[in-house]
Amino acid sequence: MLAEQISKTKNEFSFWKIVIPYVVMGIGVVLVTGGGSWDITNHILNKPESFFAEPHIILYTGVAISIAGFVGALLPMRNKNLFDLKFAKLIAGLGIFLLIIAGPLDFWWHDMFGLDGLLSPTHLVLMAGMLLTSLASVVGVVKIEGRSERKIGVILQGLIFSGVWFSLTGFAHSFSLPFSKTDYFDFNPEPTFAAVFATIVYPIVMSFILISSAKVNRGKFGYLSTTGAFYVFIMILSALLPNPVLVDAVPFYLMNIIPFILADVIINKSKIKNSHFFAGAIIGSSFIFSYFPLITYTYNEVMFHRLVWPSMIPLIYSEFIVVIFPLLVACGAASSAIGTVLAIKASNRIVVRH
Repeated sequence: MLAEQISKTKNEFSFWKIVIPYVVMGIGVVLVTGGGSWDITNHILNKPESFFAEPHIILYTGVAISIAGFVGALLPMRNKNLFDLKFAKLIAGLGIFLLIIAGPLDFWWHDMFGLDGLLSPTHLVLMAGMLLTSLASVVGVVKIEGRSERKIGVILQGLIFSGVWFSLTGFAHSFSLPFSKTDYFDFNPEPTFAAVFATIVYPIVMSFILISSAKVNRGKFGYLSTTGAFYVFIMILSALLPNPVLVDAVPFYLMNIIPFILADVIINKSKIKNSHFFAGAIIGSSFIFSYFPLITYTYNEVMFHRLVWPSMIPLIYSEFIVVIFPLLVACGAASSAIGTVLAIKASNRIVVRH
């Protein structure tokens, strides 16, 4: 009996020693993406730009934490080869490399061309690094859990999945938001393309992330909801609260959790056939609410052509919602099928069943 307890304790200790570096990498990316989201909000509010602005400090801290996690993943540990982590390490290494060089490249770009827009070569390098590192975190954790009796828990897993969500959203924002015109370059997407792109891609991203979080934890309620809750929480902190005009929208924005919980119930508590696609449709159809307030700028470009002051966001948002809400819900539900298929395929590739 005592020998079994000692063995169990050793196995538990080994599990955490191996999995913690991947969790740390994921947490670092969440800080990077949260800082980036806050930085976009500060630009919208025309706040002074500086190297040591609060969002930048959070971003740099996140990069440092991700690097520390990657170093930990490379340390020799007993039994680590049993978990098949070569792919996770490979994409983590590439992601960390891109995160490291993104800073000097961005500094050089600013020195050459002044302020840059959302879509710029250096920002794409940063976003690629964020995406690869966050994916490595998720793949590493899922692989380790698949060959162990231990789990990191719904909170930590929901947090690292939200990092992938924000990383993918960064790419989607770059090709749909009109924030990329500078004195030297105009990388703003064509308005009609941007609106169509947003209507298709945002639901795909949402359904892919949330269905994946449920699929890798088959039959376990709460993982999908927690991932969605972290996204909502980080958006409130980085995109709503910094803008005084949007503080009153926080209760409205919190309602985004409702479709996530409903989708979680459908997948894990119901006996509905093709429940993942049904849940994905519910998730995808809610994209117009989840991507508030920034999505206001995308649809304004094709509908109203107004100058969107921060104080005008709620008014313009409410005006276009009334006009195209049914269309956006239908398109979001349809597009979500792509994300759901991708989620099922990706999950089946990385999950190790006992």
